[in-house]
Amino acid sequence: MKDDDPEKRIRELEQQLADVTRAPESPPPYPGGATYTENPPPYTGGATDTGDPTYTGGATYSSGPTYTGGATYTAGATYTGPTYPGGAPSPYGWGYSPPRRRRQYPWFLVLLLLGIVLPTVISLAMHFVRSGTSSSTFRNGPRTTTSSGPTAVPQGGELRVGGNMETKTIACNDGKLTLYGYGSQYSVTGHCTSLLVGGYNNNLTVDSTDALESTGYGNTIADRACNNGNLKLSSYSMAFNVTGHCASLSISSYDNKVSVDSVDSIIVSGYNNNVTYHSGSPKVTDSGYSNNIQQG
Repeated sequence: MKDDDPEKRIRELEQQLADVTRAPESPPPYPGGATYTENPPPYTGGATDTGDPTYTGGATYSSGPTYTGGATYTAGATYTGPTYPGGAPSPYGWGYSPPRRRRQYPWFLVLLLLGIVLPTVISLAMHFVRSGTSSSTFRNGPRTTTSSGPTAVPQGGELRVGGNMETKTIACNDGKLTLYGYGSQYSVTGHCTSLLVGGYNNNLTVDSTDALESTGYGNTIADRACNNGNLKLSSYSMAFNVTGHCASLSISSYDNKVSVDSVDSIIVSGYNNNVTYHSGSPKVTDSGYSNNIQQG
């Protein structure tokens, strides 16, 4: 028969063999970015590929996008990790909270407190140290103590005497005497060639001196015999009473009140000083301001 031509049969078999071994044509891309193959793996939803590009598991095939951090997102799962403002997922992965930012310590507040509090503390500490020796005096009312120190200037010699809240009597013996301290009562007997009064808030009476100089403040001095001496005040807030005749009176500070029997010359270069002389016509030189120099 004609259909039994061997050569034709061989050509048909070769054609079938060629059709079987030819590479399959790539199907068009599947919607969603995934590539469809002839035999795709089983879908997660449990549906089996039947050759039809539409699955029967009820879920839509996803291309399996990879979540930042290495975790694979599964269709239908709900993201529960931390999110950033605006809904963006955390780059730290599932269940990981971003590190908390350390709060900057306000060092400027520390420096400000040190600048204000530290000087105040130091000032208070120094105040208590200075007032420690006299605190008992003010606790139970005024009280004075008598010093057991030297009470006489060597004949024609020198002596320095000081004390705080004390009462002392010193014999001058034609010598040079220096007084200092605060809140003390001094009585100087005899004759001094020179007397220097320092400190503050002291009360002093002197029998006789050739030269008297005051460098403290707030002292009250009574000179009972000036003996043509020279008075020099470089202190302030002094109360100065002088008996007898003085050769000169010099004031270079302020807020002093001076009363003298008589004096040859008065020189004032400070301010707010009140000078009264009882007799005579002294030569007055006033180079300061707001001074009151008058006879009275």
